[in-house]
Amino acid sequence: MRKSFLGISVLVTAIALLSGLSLNSDVLADDKQKAEYDYWNNAGRLAGTQSFELLKQNSVAPQKGNLIVLTNAGYAEIGNSSTMGFIDGISDVAGCKRGNNTLAEIHSRYDAPLWCAVYDKVSGDCAYLQLKSSKISGDIQSASASEIFDIAVSEKINADHLYANAEAYNKKLGEKIFGGNEFRIVTITNALAKGVPAYAARAFEYHDHYCPGVTSGIMMVNYLKKNFPVKPDDSYFVQSVQPWCKEDALMTLLNSTPGKGGYSALYPTEADRAAWKAEAKDASTIVYREDKKTKKWDGVVLAFKWNDSVCKELGKSIIGKLCMDLWYLDKLDKPEDFIKEIKRFELPAGQSPQEWARPGVDPMKLLGLCE
Repeated sequence: MRKSFLGISVLVTAIALLSGLSLNSDVLADDKQKAEYDYWNNAGRLAGTQSFELLKQNSVAPQKGNLIVLTNAGYAEIGNSSTMGFIDGISDVAGCKRGNNTLAEIHSRYDAPLWCAVYDKVSGDCAYLQLKSSKISGDIQSASASEIFDIAVSEKINADHLYANAEAYNKKLGEKIFGGNEFRIVTITNALAKGVPAYAARAFEYHDHYCPGVTSGIMMVNYLKKNFPVKPDDSYFVQSVQPWCKEDALMTLLNSTPGKGGYSALYPTEADRAAWKAEAKDASTIVYREDKKTKKWDGVVLAFKWNDSVCKELGKSIIGKLCMDLWYLDKLDKPEDFIKEIKRFELPAGQSPQEWARPGVDPMKLLGLCE
């Protein structure tokens, strides 16, 4: 009996010790996470404060409510550390929020430099800050700007100013004044300032810049909403037969992704496209929808009609693409002006779009759209 009691006592003690170790590990992990958050939160606050100083150099002091913040914080990592806290820090200082579309979180690769841009809608000035690639040692709150930031600049980038000074700014933007982020910052800040819908912002956040290509995908989604909708329980499958930037908008806004079995992309050769019938030459996207009740699929083949007559005087520069972005932005609610239906069809009973997306299968041929 005594041996049994001792055994139980040892077991209870061991469990208590292990529980203590587990608790201590959890506490240490929590402490580390909090310290990491606090560091990057303070870094964000310093970036916000420094941005205000840069903006004041060119015009009157910026005011909360007039500002837009862009950053890749949360995606970019520094020293295997999450930079999420940076978002809270800079947004608190600048007064920007996700809910009113004044805070944009720009997709980037994990090893990209951490950066932020603060744009003043009143003056058109934009402060850009890019952080060093490693944490500073010591207290970040007492660090100087030169210890934290590799780049700290301010430029006037509102659309009208860029159009009026296109030659000078094409040169400046080519010199990577914003650390190589010129295209994304110029296009997204101006679109947000003009009041781009939140759904469009979600698309170009993921795409990491705003361009006519991603706009075409946004318009396709708007066309589908009106002309090829699904019921709440039904689903889409998207098959791109000419992939470009539109894919990121379609995946984001339809939530149809390869990982969830809802998206495929084919990369046809020039010879493949040459075999397409005349009426299908501009085909780019096949969208299928399933009726969950009947288990049947139908589909539509879509093309996008580009308008090449606008903004020609600005060429294919960043400023030219900005001009086109803002021109299309005014027409997002008129997708019928730009989307062309090439063919509607039904899949044979028992077939699914995934079968038409297998290696060696040509959906254009199956649809009778090849010569």
